[in-house]
Amino acid sequence: MGRDMDRNEIEKLKGMPFFAGFSDKGFAKFFGTFNRVSLRRNEVLFREGAEGDTFFVILSGEVVIEKRTDRGGKFKRLALLNAGDFFGEMAVLETQPRFAQARAVTDTELAELSRDLLLRFIKDCPEEGAGMLIEFLRVILGRLRHTSNELMTAHSFMEVLAKYKKR
Repeated sequence: MGRDMDRNEIEKLKGMPFFAGFSDKGFAKFFGTFNRVSLRRNEVLFREGAEGDTFFVILSGEVVIEKRTDRGGKFKRLALLNAGDFFGEMAVLETQPRFAQARAVTDTELAELSRDLLLRFIKDCPEEGAGMLIEFLRVILGRLRHTSNELMTAHSFMEVLAKYKKR
């Protein structure tokens, strides 16, 4: 069951929220179709603006999602993701360039699934596929909530700054 995975790794992955609703058949199907990607510490997986139609599930390690803030090469960290987390779903769900850069913080192992393979998986394993899409929505809504909070904080700061300037 699974590509290049031992029993301990499989059991650990089954306990992750992303795979919580997977049956043994669905789990085997998912891990029989993904492409395994290994990254070294600080290796960039993809850059902001790159074309892409795949998403990734972190099997082990850490990945930072970061967005360029200026032309000087500085980045703002949007998220630090660990084993069981996923990213790249925006490229799978819509046909837009990558919104941000993904870089390994530590040596990292990923499962990569393309849009075509994801759609085939949903067709072959509809219960697991529906659970996966619900998990996509849950995480995307959490990220949207976080962004909204950051925008409100920035707005409040700008209001205080405007009042201070009037004095």
